[in-house]
Amino acid sequence: MTNKHTIIVLISLIVIVGSVGYSGLNMVSLPVLQFSWPGNQFNYLSVMTDKTVNVCNDSPLPASFSKYSFTIIYGGKELGTYITGNGAFAPHTSGQIYGKFDSDDDSVSALFFSFFDTANGGTEVARINMEKLHIRTKLDSTVLWVIPYSITNDYSGSEFLNMINTKLSCK
Repeated sequence: MTNKHTIIVLISLIVIVGSVGYSGLNMVSLPVLQFSWPGNQFNYLSVMTDKTVNVCNDSPLPASFSKYSFTIIYGGKELGTYITGNGAFAPHTSGQIYGKFDSDDDSVSALFFSFFDTANGGTEVARINMEKLHIRTKLDSTVLWVIPYSITNDYSGSEFLNMINTKLSCK
């Protein structure tokens, strides 16, 4: 008969390997997550009022994260950040996560966002240099539920607009 110590060691190893394996799978599935604006109708001014973002996990593995955010930057100055809560998605599923926009000065952000939307609409009355617009996305998670892990991407204004308005492949 096997002694108690051997059984305890085997169970401990199974728990450790399972935990490390699950965290590793999550790190593989996180970069595959797709994000889009509801109705694929993103405009910069809507960031201040809309409260949801669509998420698609098109990988064969589950994915979970603690926060998704994107920061809108113009000329090196942060205009504000849209921050969501956590999310967990089974393989090949989609859903919505809730978030809100945070800015040091909402009136300045609203003014710039209306200029961005005007310029993107083809009416160049705003006289704003869209090449100075950058968006930084950040997806936060943890490894083994303790060690922080983040994926950060930088986009130009038009690249971000195309990405966030792309139809999700899960639907």
